[in-house]
Amino acid sequence: MRFVVCSGMAALIALGGCVSYTITPPAAGPRASIGVAGQPPLSPVEYEEQDISFKNRVLDEEESSLYRVRYIRFPSYGDNGQEDNLVTGRYYESKRPGKKPLVIIVPIPDGHTYPAEKMTAYLKSHSQGEVNIFNMTIDKDIVDWSGMAAAEDEAAFMQRLGRSAQREWTTVVDIRRTIDWAEARPELDDERIGLLGFSHGGFLAAGVAVQEPRLAATVLVMAGALLHQPMVRCDLERSQGMRSKALSEFGWSEAELESRIESEFSYFEPANFPDRVDPSTVLIVEAAKDDCIPETARDALWETMGHPQRILLNYRHKQAFLSMTPLRLMWLRHRIWDFLQDSLEIEPPTEKAL
Repeated sequence: MRFVVCSGMAALIALGGCVSYTITPPAAGPRASIGVAGQPPLSPVEYEEQDISFKNRVLDEEESSLYRVRYIRFPSYGDNGQEDNLVTGRYYESKRPGKKPLVIIVPIPDGHTYPAEKMTAYLKSHSQGEVNIFNMTIDKDIVDWSGMAAAEDEAAFMQRLGRSAQREWTTVVDIRRTIDWAEARPELDDERIGLLGFSHGGFLAAGVAVQEPRLAATVLVMAGALLHQPMVRCDLERSQGMRSKALSEFGWSEAELESRIESEFSYFEPANFPDRVDPSTVLIVEAAKDDCIPETARDALWETMGHPQRILLNYRHKQAFLSMTPLRLMWLRHRIWDFLQDSLEIEPPTEKAL
């Protein structure tokens, strides 16, 4: 069913303040075939929870009446492609008493910080201090686009592609280690941990969700599975050199390039771990006309997650993010908050209690 939502003066601005979206109900019948053709679903990767040795710095200038803000850093599991191979982020710790849920936000690596920052601000204001937030920092790209573009031969190209895949997997593990860190915090309720990822950050969050049983809620925004498809088909400026190297200089076809990427990323590809997530704990928001993430990748994510709640914004990839802005009445921020509030049982205090 398709909807168009407008409000107040926004309705007077020719669709400027409207949001067009479609709700697709859960599909009946057998699942479609997903994952790597001819291979059975993979077993989850063994993971041993760790004690995380971290450092933190209080950011006094960002403190508010409800939150103290700490800059957290700890060593990565391996080479994550970031400065000094560190996991970093801002931790918004509630000053209100009692254990609170935690939402971990995974941004677009080396991309626009707007979605993660604005959702952080929205959670702070609407929860009135009843949720803690860890907004990860991923300043540098995980995929070595420039290295592949500069590769002198196919062997060097594949070596840098393999390193990119390892960094992707390392980041997935680092998010799990962030959960380890959270479980040791006395102010956090480890039964109410949520994960929110945007675009490439959503691919990472999906990779965590299929491996991680400790999540009570997962929100995947403009993301997908089958990462090899958007890596080749999405016309991003950063990927053009890699494509040109493979297609023009090496003479590969797009199908061959996708196949090579798929083989490097397959050991942690979310679609290879179906039926491991409770679909009631997942919200998928996607762009129905996405010009970056193919429909096959988006459908594979929905299948992998067990046909969860799915909202299709009737826009292209970048255009869909406008639904988070005041121009679109912050509609998507409301929807994400509603889901997290229900899934993590967040109950903002009454005005009297404040």
